[in-house]
Amino acid sequence: KFFKIVIFTQEKAVSIIAELILEDFDVLELIHSSIETLEGMSSKKNIKLTIVNEAKKTTVNADKGKIEQVIYNLIDNAIKFSFNDSEIIIRLYNNRSKLFCVVKDNGIGISHDNINKIWQRFYKTDSSRGMDKTGSGIGLSIVKEIISAHNETIDVISTEGVGTEFIFSLSLAKK
Repeated sequence: KFFKIVIFTQEKAVSIIAELILEDFDVLELIHSSIETLEGMSSKKNIKLTIVNEAKKTTVNADKGKIEQVIYNLIDNAIKFSFNDSEIIIRLYNNRSKLFCVVKDNGIGISHDNINKIWQRFYKTDSSRGMDKTGSGIGLSIVKEIISAHNETIDVISTEGVGTEFIFSLSLAKK
């Protein structure tokens, strides 16, 4: 299965055709790997990263590399936009034939006016501009495209000044 990612530069739009390589893998391993990679960043802000596994099954059928990118991006953003001395919770649970992954931070949140704009390429909220000096504003649009290419869903719940919660689904492996 193929899907298209369109990257807009100042000069032109560039389309990249990406192939989904579906395989069975354990999402919990990807979460542990991302947390390990981001540990230095979280410790600088004294942010505790907690995994709450309520799932009976964490093996999914998806593109491992692309889902790793989704998980990394969501945890990375959670760290960037969380308050110092707080906690980020990554929660897994099953519902029917799906695994749901929740990344919940305690941070600046996203205003009601901006919540639907976060999926747009290069969009950065006014409140995030001062906090995220390294981001280009394309991460969440790529996350959404990857999840959509898997025919899955991603949602966001946010309260300004309290935090943000991203929830995405993946199909459980048949085995």
